[in-house]
Amino acid sequence: MDDLLLRAEKRQERALSVIERLGLSERWSCYGSPVLGGAIRYGLMVALDIDMEIYSDDPKIEYGFELMSEVARLPGVWKVRFSNKLEGPDQGLYWQIRYRDEEGEVWKVDNWLVSHDHPHAHWGEKFADAMQRALTNETRRAILEIKESLLGEAGVRGIDIYRAVLEGGVRRLDEFKDWLAEHEPSGIILWLPSA
Repeated sequence: MDDLLLRAEKRQERALSVIERLGLSERWSCYGSPVLGGAIRYGLMVALDIDMEIYSDDPKIEYGFELMSEVARLPGVWKVRFSNKLEGPDQGLYWQIRYRDEEGEVWKVDNWLVSHDHPHAHWGEKFADAMQRALTNETRRAILEIKESLLGEAGVRGIDIYRAVLEGGVRRLDEFKDWLAEHEPSGIILWLPSA
């Protein structure tokens, strides 16, 4: 396995370890159905960023605060933030956890508590399944290389990189920048890659 894929695999293992240490799947399961989403699902982790969606019959603010009052006391957790986005396009309750691991690196863990009848309910799972079917070793390497090159740059979204590589045939950073100039990012993208 080459270094690029190995680094992604190691980050994925570390991310799963963070979720386990924080006990998020077990804790959230008291209030709904937790699902890991984002790059952790399809092996394309570069940023130390974990996405979790929790589907509930009746999402309530107090659920998240009860859970976060426990999580905030765990070793390594140094910040918890809440946003009520029920009236916005995201239509959910959001908690962000900042966690410093044993290596001193800081992870961002996004937790979205949403209703089962949310307009985009379970989209992340559909997207992850489609990504797993569509990715090849070549496209996985291209995506990871571009993501690593752009790590820390504001405004760069993973979904734009995935579209550029899987739909636009992009393989290098310069090609991605050209593709992005012609495909201005905006709002929520409901795109599924084809296998």
